[in-house]
Amino acid sequence: MRFFAVGLNHECTSLERTEKFALSPDDQEALYANLSLSADAEAVVLSTCNRTEAYLYGTGADVRQMQALLGQSAGQQWPAEAAFQIRDEAAVRHLLQVTSGLRSVVLGEQQIFAQVKAAYERAVDADALHSVMHRLFHTAFRAAKRVSSETGLDRGAASVSTAAVEMARQDLGAYTDAASLSETDVVLVGAGKMGRLALEALADDTPRSVTIVNRSATRAIDLAEAHDGTSCAWDQRHEAVAAADLVLVATGAPDPVLTSASLPVPDAGTTLVVDVAMPRNVDPTVADRPGYRLYDLDDLQAWTQEVRDRRAASVPRAESICEELLEDFVTWFFHQQALQPAIQAIRNTFDTIREQEVERHAHRTDMDRAEVDRLTESIMQKLLAVPIVRLKNVDPESIDFVQGIELLHALFAPSDAEDAGRSLPRAPDADRPDLGDAPSPCPYLTHDAGPDDEETRNVQHALRMSTTERTGPSADNE
Repeated sequence: MRFFAVGLNHECTSLERTEKFALSPDDQEALYANLSLSADAEAVVLSTCNRTEAYLYGTGADVRQMQALLGQSAGQQWPAEAAFQIRDEAAVRHLLQVTSGLRSVVLGEQQIFAQVKAAYERAVDADALHSVMHRLFHTAFRAAKRVSSETGLDRGAASVSTAAVEMARQDLGAYTDAASLSETDVVLVGAGKMGRLALEALADDTPRSVTIVNRSATRAIDLAEAHDGTSCAWDQRHEAVAAADLVLVATGAPDPVLTSASLPVPDAGTTLVVDVAMPRNVDPTVADRPGYRLYDLDDLQAWTQEVRDRRAASVPRAESICEELLEDFVTWFFHQQALQPAIQAIRNTFDTIREQEVERHAHRTDMDRAEVDRLTESIMQKLLAVPIVRLKNVDPESIDFVQGIELLHALFAPSDAEDAGRSLPRAPDADRPDLGDAPSPCPYLTHDAGPDDEETRNVQHALRMSTTERTGPSADNE
Protein backbone atom coordinates (compact mmCIF):
# COMPACT_ATOMS: atom_id res chain seq x y z
CA MET A 1 0.00 0.00 0.00
CA ARG A 2 1.37 3.40 -1.02
CA PHE A 3 0.24 6.99 -1.32
CA PHE A 4 -0.56 8.25 -4.82
CA ALA A 5 -1.68 11.53 -6.39
CA VAL A 6 -2.81 11.48 -10.02
CA GLY A 7 -4.62 13.96 -12.19
CA LEU A 8 -4.75 16.87 -14.59
CA ASN A 9 -4.21 20.49 -13.64
CA HIS A 10 -3.04 23.85 -14.97
CA GLU A 11 0.58 22.95 -14.18
CA CYS A 12 0.78 19.92 -16.45
CA THR A 13 -1.64 20.55 -19.32
CA SER A 14 -3.96 23.07 -20.97
CA LEU A 15 -7.32 24.30 -19.73
CA GLU A 16 -8.95 22.73 -22.78
CA ARG A 17 -7.64 19.30 -21.82
CA THR A 18 -8.43 19.68 -18.11
CA GLU A 19 -12.00 20.87 -18.62
CA LYS A 20 -12.88 17.70 -20.53
CA PHE A 21 -12.31 15.73 -17.34
CA ALA A 22 -14.09 18.09 -14.94
CA LEU A 23 -16.52 16.24 -12.65
CA SER A 24 -19.79 17.61 -11.33
CA PRO A 25 -20.89 16.54 -7.81
CA ASP A 26 -23.20 13.96 -9.43
CA ASP A 27 -20.32 12.65 -11.54
CA GLN A 28 -18.20 12.25 -8.42
CA GLU A 29 -20.93 10.38 -6.58
CA ALA A 30 -21.29 8.03 -9.56
CA LEU A 31 -17.53 7.48 -9.63
CA TYR A 32 -17.46 6.54 -5.95
CA ALA A 33 -20.40 4.19 -6.49
CA ASN A 34 -18.44 2.35 -9.21
CA LEU A 35 -15.14 2.36 -7.30
CA SER A 36 -14.04 -1.06 -6.06
CA LEU A 37 -10.66 -0.65 -4.42
CA SER A 38 -8.48 -3.32 -2.86
CA ALA A 39 -8.87 -4.15 0.83
CA ASP A 40 -8.07 -1.20 3.11
CA ALA A 41 -7.48 1.17 0.16
CA GLU A 42 -8.80 4.74 0.40
CA ALA A 43 -9.43 7.54 -2.10
CA VAL A 44 -10.56 11.16 -2.45
CA VAL A 45 -11.43 12.88 -5.75
CA LEU A 46 -11.04 16.65 -6.19
CA SER A 47 -12.44 18.53 -9.19
CA THR A 48 -12.20 22.33 -9.41
CA CYS A 49 -11.97 24.87 -12.21
CA ASN A 50 -8.25 24.17 -12.60
CA ARG A 51 -7.74 20.55 -11.60
CA THR A 52 -9.21 17.08 -11.54
CA GLU A 53 -7.12 14.96 -9.20
CA ALA A 54 -7.37 11.82 -7.10
CA TYR A 55 -5.50 11.07 -3.90
CA LEU A 56 -5.18 7.40 -2.98
CA TYR A 57 -3.72 5.15 -0.34
CA GLY A 58 -3.64 1.84 -2.14
CA THR A 59 -1.97 -0.15 -4.90
CA GLY A 60 -1.00 0.40 -8.51
CA ALA A 61 -4.13 -1.50 -9.51
CA ASP A 62 -6.24 0.98 -7.53
CA VAL A 63 -4.60 3.86 -9.42
CA ARG A 64 -5.32 2.23 -12.78
CA GLN A 65 -8.94 1.68 -11.80
CA MET A 66 -9.27 5.34 -10.74
CA GLN A 67 -7.79 6.52 -14.05
CA ALA A 68 -10.18 4.29 -15.98
CA LEU A 69 -13.19 5.68 -14.07
CA LEU A 70 -12.04 9.27 -14.59
CA GLY A 71 -11.80 8.53 -18.30
CA GLN A 72 -15.18 6.82 -18.27
CA SER A 73 -16.77 9.89 -16.66
CA ALA A 74 -15.32 12.05 -19.44
CA GLY A 75 -16.28 9.62 -22.19
CA GLN A 76 -12.68 9.17 -23.35
CA GLN A 77 -9.45 7.44 -22.43
CA TRP A 78 -7.42 8.87 -19.55
CA PRO A 79 -4.58 10.98 -21.08
CA ALA A 80 -1.63 9.41 -19.26
CA GLU A 81 0.84 11.35 -21.41
CA ALA A 82 -0.55 14.69 -20.19
CA ALA A 83 -1.45 13.75 -16.62
CA PHE A 84 0.81 13.66 -13.59
CA GLN A 85 1.29 10.71 -11.25
CA ILE A 86 3.40 10.87 -8.09
CA ARG A 87 3.61 8.68 -5.01
CA ASP A 88 4.65 8.42 -1.37
CA GLU A 89 6.03 11.63 0.18
CA ALA A 90 5.72 13.54 -3.10
CA ALA A 91 2.00 12.72 -3.20
CA VAL A 92 1.46 13.79 0.42
CA ARG A 93 3.44 16.99 -0.16
CA HIS A 94 1.33 17.75 -3.24
CA LEU A 95 -1.93 17.51 -1.29
CA LEU A 96 -0.64 19.73 1.53
CA GLN A 97 0.55 22.35 -0.95
CA VAL A 98 -2.68 22.24 -2.99
CA THR A 99 -4.78 22.72 0.15
CA SER A 100 -2.55 25.61 1.29
CA GLY A 101 -2.89 27.48 -2.02
CA LEU A 102 0.71 26.93 -3.10
CA ARG A 103 -0.30 25.16 -6.32
CA SER A 104 -3.21 27.40 -7.34
CA VAL A 105 -3.43 29.61 -10.43
CA VAL A 106 -3.72 32.53 -8.02
CA LEU A 107 -0.98 31.82 -5.51
CA GLY A 108 -2.40 31.68 -2.01
CA GLU A 109 -6.06 31.69 -3.04
CA GLN A 110 -8.37 30.83 -0.17
CA GLN A 111 -11.16 29.17 -2.13
CA ILE A 112 -9.17 25.97 -2.67
CA PHE A 113 -9.30 25.16 1.07
CA ALA A 114 -13.11 25.00 0.96
CA GLN A 115 -12.98 22.95 -2.24
CA VAL A 116 -10.62 20.35 -0.74
CA LYS A 117 -12.75 20.19 2.38
CA ALA A 118 -15.89 19.62 0.29
CA ALA A 119 -14.10 16.85 -1.65
CA TYR A 120 -13.07 15.22 1.63
CA GLU A 121 -16.62 15.36 2.98
CA ARG A 122 -17.97 13.85 -0.24
CA ALA A 123 -15.50 10.95 0.10
CA VAL A 124 -16.55 10.49 3.73
CA ASP A 125 -20.19 10.30 2.64
CA ALA A 126 -19.21 7.70 0.05
CA ASP A 127 -17.43 5.65 2.76
CA ALA A 128 -14.21 5.83 0.72
CA LEU A 129 -11.94 6.73 3.66
CA HIS A 130 -10.43 5.01 6.67
CA SER A 131 -8.04 6.16 9.37
CA VAL A 132 -5.00 6.90 7.18
CA MET A 133 -6.65 9.32 4.75
CA HIS A 134 -8.70 10.90 7.54
CA ARG A 135 -5.43 11.74 9.25
CA LEU A 136 -3.82 12.91 6.00
CA PHE A 137 -6.60 15.34 5.12
CA HIS A 138 -6.78 16.78 8.60
CA THR A 139 -3.04 17.32 8.37
CA ALA A 140 -3.62 19.17 5.08
CA PHE A 141 -6.25 21.37 6.75
CA ARG A 142 -3.82 22.19 9.55
CA ALA A 143 -1.18 23.11 6.99
CA ALA A 144 -3.57 25.48 5.18
CA LYS A 145 -4.59 27.21 8.41
CA ARG A 146 -1.00 27.69 9.52
CA VAL A 147 0.08 29.00 6.13
CA SER A 148 -2.78 31.49 6.24
CA SER A 149 -2.02 32.70 9.78
CA GLU A 150 1.79 32.57 9.77
CA THR A 151 2.72 33.84 6.30
CA GLY A 152 1.77 36.59 3.89
CA LEU A 153 0.85 34.13 1.16
CA ASP A 154 -2.83 35.09 1.15
CA ARG A 155 -2.44 38.76 2.02
CA GLY A 156 -4.83 40.31 -0.42
CA ALA A 157 -4.98 36.91 -2.11
CA ALA A 158 -8.07 36.20 -4.12
CA SER A 159 -10.14 33.47 -5.62
CA VAL A 160 -10.09 33.10 -9.38
CA SER A 161 -13.15 35.35 -9.53
CA THR A 162 -11.44 38.11 -7.55
CA ALA A 163 -8.30 37.85 -9.66
CA ALA A 164 -10.46 38.11 -12.78
CA VAL A 165 -11.89 41.40 -11.50
CA GLU A 166 -8.37 42.74 -10.91
CA MET A 167 -7.33 41.71 -14.40
CA ALA A 168 -10.42 43.41 -15.81
CA ARG A 169 -9.62 46.56 -13.82
CA GLN A 170 -6.16 46.75 -15.38
CA ASP A 171 -7.42 45.98 -18.88
CA LEU A 172 -10.18 48.59 -18.79
CA GLY A 173 -7.78 51.10 -17.27
CA ALA A 174 -5.54 50.69 -20.32
CA TYR A 175 -8.49 51.27 -22.68
CA THR A 176 -10.34 54.02 -20.78
CA ASP A 177 -7.67 55.58 -18.51
CA ALA A 178 -9.93 54.80 -15.57
CA ALA A 179 -8.35 53.85 -12.26
CA SER A 180 -11.39 51.88 -11.10
CA LEU A 181 -14.56 50.27 -12.40
CA SER A 182 -16.85 52.96 -10.98
CA GLU A 183 -17.77 54.26 -14.45
CA THR A 184 -18.52 50.88 -15.96
CA ASP A 185 -21.68 48.93 -16.66
CA VAL A 186 -21.15 45.37 -15.48
CA VAL A 187 -23.08 42.23 -16.39
CA LEU A 188 -22.67 39.04 -14.39
CA VAL A 189 -23.78 35.85 -16.14
CA GLY A 190 -24.32 33.23 -13.44
CA ALA A 191 -25.55 33.62 -9.86
CA GLY A 192 -23.57 30.82 -8.24
CA LYS A 193 -20.64 30.94 -5.85
CA MET A 194 -18.10 32.16 -8.42
CA GLY A 195 -20.45 34.95 -9.45
CA ARG A 196 -21.06 36.03 -5.86
CA LEU A 197 -17.31 36.16 -5.23
CA ALA A 198 -16.88 38.36 -8.29
CA LEU A 199 -19.55 40.76 -7.03
CA GLU A 200 -17.83 40.95 -3.66
CA ALA A 201 -14.58 41.85 -5.42
CA LEU A 202 -16.41 44.61 -7.30
CA ALA A 203 -17.83 46.13 -4.12
CA ASP A 204 -14.99 48.60 -3.59
CA ASP A 205 -15.34 49.94 -7.13
CA THR A 206 -19.13 50.51 -6.99
CA PRO A 207 -19.76 50.12 -10.75
CA ARG A 208 -22.24 52.44 -12.40
CA SER A 209 -24.61 49.54 -12.88
CA VAL A 210 -24.70 45.81 -12.17
CA THR A 211 -27.00 43.45 -14.05
CA ILE A 212 -27.43 39.80 -13.07
CA VAL A 213 -28.36 37.22 -15.70
CA ASN A 214 -29.12 33.71 -14.57
CA ARG A 215 -31.08 30.75 -15.87
CA SER A 216 -33.09 30.82 -12.65
CA ALA A 217 -34.80 34.22 -12.56
CA THR A 218 -35.46 33.96 -8.81
CA ARG A 219 -31.78 33.58 -8.00
CA ALA A 220 -30.89 36.45 -10.32
CA ILE A 221 -33.41 38.72 -8.62
CA ASP A 222 -32.27 37.77 -5.11
CA LEU A 223 -28.60 38.37 -5.94
CA ALA A 224 -29.36 41.65 -7.70
CA GLU A 225 -31.30 42.95 -4.71
CA ALA A 226 -28.42 42.05 -2.38
CA HIS A 227 -25.99 44.11 -4.48
CA ASP A 228 -28.20 47.03 -5.50
CA GLY A 229 -28.39 45.76 -9.07
CA THR A 230 -30.98 44.69 -11.57
CA SER A 231 -31.77 41.36 -13.21
CA CYS A 232 -32.27 40.38 -16.81
CA ALA A 233 -34.11 37.49 -18.43
CA TRP A 234 -31.97 34.59 -19.52
CA ASP A 235 -33.10 34.71 -23.15
CA GLN A 236 -31.95 38.36 -23.35
CA ARG A 237 -28.42 37.66 -22.14
CA HIS A 238 -26.70 38.34 -25.46
CA GLU A 239 -28.29 41.78 -25.72
CA ALA A 240 -27.32 42.54 -22.10
CA VAL A 241 -23.73 41.55 -22.84
CA ALA A 242 -23.56 43.85 -25.86
CA ALA A 243 -24.68 46.79 -23.70
CA ALA A 244 -22.01 46.27 -21.00
CA ASP A 245 -18.44 47.45 -20.55
CA LEU A 246 -17.46 44.38 -18.54
CA VAL A 247 -19.02 40.92 -18.56
CA LEU A 248 -18.08 38.26 -16.01
CA VAL A 249 -19.24 34.76 -16.93
CA ALA A 250 -19.40 32.15 -14.17
CA THR A 251 -22.12 29.55 -14.62
CA GLY A 252 -22.11 25.82 -14.03
CA ALA A 253 -23.27 25.01 -17.56
CA PRO A 254 -21.46 22.17 -19.37
CA ASP A 255 -21.52 24.07 -22.71
CA PRO A 256 -21.03 27.69 -23.85
CA VAL A 257 -23.90 30.01 -22.86
CA LEU A 258 -22.60 32.91 -24.97
CA THR A 259 -22.05 32.22 -28.65
CA SER A 260 -20.45 34.37 -31.30
CA ALA A 261 -23.33 34.15 -33.73
CA SER A 262 -25.85 35.43 -31.16
CA LEU A 263 -23.89 38.47 -29.95
CA PRO A 264 -24.82 41.87 -31.42
CA VAL A 265 -22.24 44.60 -32.02
CA PRO A 266 -21.36 46.23 -28.64
CA ASP A 267 -23.30 49.42 -27.88
CA ALA A 268 -20.33 51.25 -26.33
CA GLY A 269 -17.78 50.26 -28.94
CA THR A 270 -15.94 47.54 -26.96
CA THR A 271 -16.90 44.96 -24.37
CA LEU A 272 -14.51 42.99 -22.19
CA VAL A 273 -15.70 39.43 -21.50
CA VAL A 274 -13.95 37.43 -18.75
CA ASP A 275 -14.87 33.74 -18.61
CA VAL A 276 -13.96 32.21 -15.23
CA ALA A 277 -16.10 29.11 -15.68
CA MET A 278 -14.95 25.52 -16.00
CA PRO A 279 -15.81 24.16 -18.52
CA ARG A 280 -15.64 27.39 -20.52
CA ASN A 281 -18.98 29.13 -20.86
CA VAL A 282 -18.06 31.48 -23.71
CA ASP A 283 -17.51 30.27 -27.25
CA PRO A 284 -13.79 30.96 -27.97
CA THR A 285 -14.73 32.45 -31.37
CA VAL A 286 -16.27 35.44 -29.51
CA ALA A 287 -12.70 36.79 -29.42
CA ASP A 288 -12.87 37.10 -33.22
CA ARG A 289 -15.97 39.28 -33.12
CA PRO A 290 -15.36 43.03 -33.68
CA GLY A 291 -15.70 45.01 -30.45
CA TYR A 292 -15.14 42.08 -28.05
CA ARG A 293 -12.10 41.16 -25.98
CA LEU A 294 -12.20 37.74 -24.34
CA TYR A 295 -10.15 36.32 -21.47
CA ASP A 296 -10.49 32.83 -20.04
CA LEU A 297 -8.68 30.83 -17.36
CA ASP A 298 -5.65 30.26 -19.59
CA ASP A 299 -5.23 34.02 -19.91
CA LEU A 300 -5.81 34.41 -16.19
CA GLN A 301 -2.98 32.00 -15.46
CA ALA A 302 -0.56 34.15 -17.45
CA TRP A 303 -1.78 37.33 -15.77
CA THR A 304 -1.42 35.90 -12.28
CA GLN A 305 2.28 35.28 -12.82
CA GLU A 306 2.74 38.88 -11.73
CA VAL A 307 0.78 38.14 -8.55
CA ARG A 308 2.94 35.08 -7.97
CA ASP A 309 6.07 37.20 -8.20
CA ARG A 310 4.79 39.63 -5.57
CA ARG A 311 3.97 36.81 -3.16
CA ALA A 312 7.11 34.81 -3.81
CA ALA A 313 8.69 36.07 -0.60
CA SER A 314 6.11 34.12 1.44
CA VAL A 315 6.54 30.85 -0.43
CA PRO A 316 9.64 29.51 1.42
CA ARG A 317 7.95 29.87 4.82
CA ALA A 318 4.71 28.32 3.52
CA GLU A 319 6.61 25.40 2.03
CA SER A 320 8.51 24.99 5.31
CA ILE A 321 5.20 24.67 7.19
CA CYS A 322 4.04 22.02 4.73
CA GLU A 323 7.33 20.14 5.14
CA GLU A 324 7.01 20.27 8.92
CA LEU A 325 3.51 18.80 8.83
CA LEU A 326 4.56 16.31 6.17
CA GLU A 327 7.22 15.05 8.58
CA ASP A 328 4.63 14.88 11.38
CA PHE A 329 2.32 12.81 9.19
CA VAL A 330 5.07 10.45 8.03
CA THR A 331 6.15 9.93 11.67
CA TRP A 332 2.56 9.19 12.65
CA PHE A 333 2.09 6.83 9.70
CA PHE A 334 5.21 4.77 10.41
CA HIS A 335 4.31 4.79 14.10
CA GLN A 336 0.97 3.19 13.19
CA GLN A 337 2.61 0.75 10.78
CA ALA A 338 5.15 -0.30 13.40
CA LEU A 339 2.39 -0.86 15.93
CA GLN A 340 0.22 -3.07 13.73
CA PRO A 341 2.03 -6.42 14.29
CA ALA A 342 2.01 -5.90 18.06
CA ILE A 343 -1.62 -4.79 18.16
CA GLN A 344 -2.64 -7.71 15.95
CA ALA A 345 -0.72 -10.11 18.19
CA ILE A 346 -2.50 -8.73 21.25
CA ARG A 347 -5.90 -9.05 19.62
CA ASN A 348 -5.21 -12.53 18.23
CA THR A 349 -3.96 -13.81 21.58
CA PHE A 350 -6.92 -12.41 23.51
CA ASP A 351 -9.35 -13.72 20.90
CA THR A 352 -7.81 -17.19 21.05
CA ILE A 353 -8.24 -17.21 24.84
CA ARG A 354 -11.81 -15.98 24.43
CA GLU A 355 -12.68 -18.73 21.93
CA GLN A 356 -11.10 -21.43 24.07
CA GLU A 357 -12.99 -20.32 27.18
CA VAL A 358 -16.28 -20.09 25.30
CA GLU A 359 -15.74 -23.58 23.92
CA ARG A 360 -14.92 -24.96 27.37
CA HIS A 361 -17.97 -23.44 29.06
CA ALA A 362 -20.55 -23.48 26.28
CA HIS A 363 -22.41 -26.36 27.94
CA ARG A 364 -22.72 -24.51 31.26
CA THR A 365 -25.09 -21.80 30.09
CA ASP A 366 -28.41 -21.76 28.35
CA MET A 367 -27.34 -18.73 26.31
CA ASP A 368 -27.25 -19.15 22.54
CA ARG A 369 -23.70 -19.70 21.20
CA ALA A 370 -24.00 -16.66 18.93
CA GLU A 371 -25.04 -14.55 21.92
CA VAL A 372 -22.07 -15.80 23.93
CA ASP A 373 -19.74 -14.91 21.06
CA ARG A 374 -21.20 -11.42 20.82
CA LEU A 375 -20.99 -10.91 24.57
CA THR A 376 -17.41 -12.12 24.93
CA GLU A 377 -16.26 -10.19 21.85
CA SER A 378 -17.79 -7.05 23.37
CA ILE A 379 -15.99 -7.67 26.66
CA MET A 380 -12.70 -8.26 24.85
CA GLN A 381 -13.03 -5.09 22.78
CA LYS A 382 -13.72 -3.04 25.90
CA LEU A 383 -10.78 -4.55 27.74
CA LEU A 384 -8.41 -3.81 24.88
CA ALA A 385 -9.78 -0.41 23.86
CA VAL A 386 -8.04 1.72 26.50
CA PRO A 387 -4.53 0.18 26.30
CA ILE A 388 -4.54 0.07 22.49
CA VAL A 389 -5.70 3.68 22.13
CA ARG A 390 -3.10 4.78 24.66
CA LEU A 391 -0.46 2.72 22.89
CA LYS A 392 -1.25 4.42 19.58
CA ASN A 393 -0.91 7.81 21.25
CA VAL A 394 2.49 7.13 22.81
CA ASP A 395 5.12 9.60 21.64
CA PRO A 396 7.76 7.44 19.94
CA GLU A 397 10.38 9.97 21.04
CA SER A 398 9.56 9.37 24.72
CA ILE A 399 10.79 5.77 24.86
CA ASP A 400 13.08 3.41 23.07
CA PHE A 401 10.24 2.79 20.64
CA VAL A 402 11.65 -0.23 18.80
CA GLN A 403 12.48 -2.07 22.04
CA GLY A 404 9.10 -1.12 23.49
CA ILE A 405 7.24 -2.61 20.52
CA GLU A 406 9.35 -5.75 20.59
CA LEU A 407 8.62 -6.10 24.29
CA LEU A 408 4.86 -5.81 23.74
CA HIS A 409 5.00 -8.23 20.85
CA ALA A 410 6.98 -10.77 22.89
CA LEU A 411 4.60 -10.44 25.83
CA PHE A 412 1.41 -11.02 23.84
CA ALA A 413 2.35 -13.06 20.80
CA PRO A 414 1.83 -16.83 21.02
CA SER A 415 5.05 -18.60 21.99
CA ASP A 416 5.13 -20.62 18.78
CA ALA A 417 4.62 -17.61 16.45
CA GLU A 418 7.41 -17.23 13.91
CA ASP A 419 7.42 -13.43 14.27
CA ALA A 420 6.95 -13.33 18.02
CA GLY A 421 9.82 -10.87 18.34
CA ARG A 422 12.56 -10.75 20.96
CA SER A 423 12.35 -13.54 23.53
CA LEU A 424 12.17 -12.59 27.20
CA PRO A 425 14.19 -14.15 30.03
CA ARG A 426 12.04 -16.54 32.02
CA ALA A 427 12.48 -17.38 35.71
CA PRO A 428 13.22 -21.09 36.22
CA ASP A 429 10.32 -21.57 38.64
CA ALA A 430 7.78 -19.45 36.70
CA ASP A 431 4.29 -20.96 36.69
CA ARG A 432 1.92 -20.71 33.79
CA PRO A 433 -0.37 -17.69 34.51
CA ASP A 434 -4.04 -18.29 35.16
CA LEU A 435 -6.93 -16.01 34.26
CA GLY A 436 -7.74 -15.88 37.96
CA ASP A 437 -4.48 -14.00 38.53
CA ALA A 438 -5.84 -10.95 36.70
CA PRO A 439 -6.32 -7.88 38.95
CA SER A 440 -9.83 -7.12 40.12
CA PRO A 441 -11.78 -4.91 39.92
CA CYS A 442 -10.99 -3.52 36.46
CA PRO A 443 -9.51 0.01 36.81
CA TYR A 444 -11.18 1.29 33.66
CA LEU A 445 -14.88 2.16 33.57
CA THR A 446 -16.02 1.22 30.09
CA HIS A 447 -19.72 1.90 30.52
CA ASP A 448 -22.09 3.29 33.13
CA ALA A 449 -24.94 0.84 32.82
CA GLY A 450 -27.29 0.48 35.76
CA PRO A 451 -27.58 -2.72 37.80
CA ASP A 452 -30.58 -3.87 35.77
CA ASP A 453 -28.85 -3.45 32.44
CA GLU A 454 -29.01 -6.66 30.39
CA GLU A 455 -25.36 -6.49 29.40
CA THR A 456 -24.37 -6.00 33.05
CA ARG A 457 -26.37 -9.06 34.05
CA ASN A 458 -24.68 -11.10 31.31
CA VAL A 459 -21.23 -9.92 32.41
CA GLN A 460 -22.02 -10.74 36.04
CA HIS A 461 -23.29 -14.14 35.00
CA ALA A 462 -20.03 -14.80 33.11
CA LEU A 463 -17.98 -13.67 36.12
CA ARG A 464 -19.96 -15.92 38.50
CA MET A 465 -19.43 -18.79 36.11
CA SER A 466 -15.67 -18.17 36.17
CA THR A 467 -15.67 -17.97 40.00
CA THR A 468 -17.58 -21.25 40.26
CA GLU A 469 -15.01 -22.98 38.09
CA ARG A 470 -12.11 -21.78 40.28
CA THR A 471 -13.66 -22.52 43.69
CA GLY A 472 -15.69 -25.60 42.87
CA PRO A 473 -19.38 -26.42 43.48
CA SER A 474 -19.03 -26.26 47.23
CA ALA A 475 -18.41 -22.51 47.06
CA ASP A 476 -22.15 -21.94 46.68
CA ASN A 477 -22.79 -23.59 50.04
CA GLU A 478 -20.19 -21.69 52.06
